[in-house]
Amino acid sequence: MASSESKLRTLVLTLIYPHRAAYYDDWADCLRSSDHFSTEVCNVLGLDAAQLSNKLENCDLVVLLHSCVGDTTKDIERLCNVLHDRRNARLVAFVGNEFNSPYAPMAEKREILGACRPDIIATQLLREAGEFLYHDVAPLVIALPHALNPQAYEPGPEGAKRVRDIGVRNFRYSPLLGDQERNEIIDYFKDHGAEHGLSIDIDFEKRFVRQDWAGYLGQCRGTVSSEAGSWYLDRDDALMRRVFEHVGANRSTFMVDDDTPFRHLFRRLPSPVKSAFGWILKHGPVKYAAFEDSKLDFDELNEMFFKVARRCPVYSKAISSRHFDAIGTKTCQIMLEGRYNDILVPNEHYLEVTQDHSNISDVIERFKDQALRKQITDAAHEYVMGAHTYAHRAVTLRDVLEKI
Repeated sequence: MASSESKLRTLVLTLIYPHRAAYYDDWADCLRSSDHFSTEVCNVLGLDAAQLSNKLENCDLVVLLHSCVGDTTKDIERLCNVLHDRRNARLVAFVGNEFNSPYAPMAEKREILGACRPDIIATQLLREAGEFLYHDVAPLVIALPHALNPQAYEPGPEGAKRVRDIGVRNFRYSPLLGDQERNEIIDYFKDHGAEHGLSIDIDFEKRFVRQDWAGYLGQCRGTVSSEAGSWYLDRDDALMRRVFEHVGANRSTFMVDDDTPFRHLFRRLPSPVKSAFGWILKHGPVKYAAFEDSKLDFDELNEMFFKVARRCPVYSKAISSRHFDAIGTKTCQIMLEGRYNDILVPNEHYLEVTQDHSNISDVIERFKDQALRKQITDAAHEYVMGAHTYAHRAVTLRDVLEKI
């Protein structure tokens, strides 16, 4: 174990609010528990410029976690000047939600990150995609994808003791992304799973906190997913802006836009209050733009924009934290073919469905084989525990820092 004197004094900046992505906590826990970092975690919601300036005097490293620029850049903007003018501490910036969104544009993220003067950008994507996005934002771009938190996601009971075959909790991908692959594979199981003799529990509305999510996965024999992200990724959001301008011009109801003070208040509300407001915005006379996006006609947008658009020149999808969560609970994954950051091996660590779904019936029959499921989940768990936990990611980060 490293001595306290040899540990990097690390200030982790994150955005802490009710009901947020579980992997934000996993990364904070990773750095707090690492032998290589002496970590203080600060919520930027309660941090002013003077406080941050004082903290920077006593640290070697600043880490901006994904939440600081994932859904919004508004909360980190007021601290950019202080981060830019730091004297000694190096800055590593993790980037959340690396796709073009009208509510957290990539151009805006790049601008804010550049204003913070990072030494390293840590991307969830493959490094080639990270270089494509951030080569002019920081001197060094590294690929540091999600991983397994084995303290939070432990193996569940044997398959026969689990209560359902397939369980999914996920937000639907917006038609604005130009990418329906995840929606389509999950929809297949939602619509046809029972025809294959599977017990199905799929919900696009309900979400879990980390502990409940781990418990839920542990009661599912399998789950269904794809890579995260979109094929249409660019630095300036040009395609997304054209699509969103078209959508905005054709909205017919009174709409609350995402870029309003209300949105920032909404993020801070307790989960029950947030759920109540969400119901009102979905069913009342005033609508919330992001909720309404799911109702857009994908086929129309695809014909008008995406079908003729140029895809990203590099591979622009990535493995998700949810893939590691399932591996931790030994829940068998049925996933659309992809690279998954070149970490997971198809039909060794998960059951692979081809892009055209032509082998889906065969995959389901293989999934029903309890011995095969166990073989796949055991292999995935052993492999990830040996090389892809958050502790391994902390070592990778330390090694990078030692070289620069």
